[in-house]
Amino acid sequence: MTITKSQALDQFRYNWKVSTMQNPRLRGDSIAKREEWSCFTDMLCKEGYITMSKYESWSNPF
Repeated sequence: MTITKSQALDQFRYNWKVSTMQNPRLRGDSIAKREEWSCFTDMLCKEGYITMSKYESWSNPF
């Protein structure tokens, strides 16, 4: 089963919120956030949650 970009964004935002609570220095670090989004979508693709087509076409929202 694949997920939509909206679902992926919801999950990523939750994960990022938890990350910034654990490491407050990440708050406001847009470069780290963009890099983490890239790693997150890469993981989704490798685990089969999104297709390669989605992985290649989704722009970075951050």
